[in-house]
Amino acid sequence: MPRPAPYLLSALGLAGLLAASLTAAPAQAAGDQDGSFNLINRSNRVIERLYASPLDSSDWGDNRLDSRGPLANGANLPVRMAPEGGCRTDLRIGFEGGLVEERRDIDTCLDRDVVIGTPERTGARQAQRQGGKGGDPSFTLRNEANSPVREIYASPSNEDDWGQDQLGREMLRAHGRRTIRLPDGECQYDLRIVWDDGRSEERRDVNLCATRELTFR
Repeated sequence: MPRPAPYLLSALGLAGLLAASLTAAPAQAAGDQDGSFNLINRSNRVIERLYASPLDSSDWGDNRLDSRGPLANGANLPVRMAPEGGCRTDLRIGFEGGLVEERRDIDTCLDRDVVIGTPERTGARQAQRQGGKGGDPSFTLRNEANSPVREIYASPSNEDDWGQDQLGREMLRAHGRRTIRLPDGECQYDLRIVWDDGRSEERRDVNLCATRELTFR
């Protein structure tokens, strides 16, 4: 059998290195996109049910507390996410007594500790680092749920209090919209929506100056 020429061996070696780098890159990228996180309960309530699913999933999946039981106030829980799920995570939390809260589109690759409760407002330190001033944060809220919204709270991410209900004594009907007027200046806001059926959702560190409309479902 004839021996391959030196230049052919060199070419084959380069091809092998290239193939190895191409196969290693997706594996490294997958590791960077691992959305696993640590859930910390500071709600002053017992969490009985916890669901965590990738943002683009249509199914909440299994209750993460089925095997260990309720999560007491002050306790924490490592939550393992599928590596292919990415960083954007939705949470659904069921508290003792029946209250349910949802949090959508959390970047759990950036925030490995997800705090449930408001003693420490998630995103506050990031908002302070970035400044977040100098714009108009007013926006239009669309309620795409089948239940009316009874409470809307919007407060700057670097504050510790939700402030007043933006709806007052009014309600936002199902599939309706409402313009929320906020003072010029701060751009990074935390939002809390409470529906008439008792369900709630929070979104943290939202740049409202770059967002004219937000949809809640």
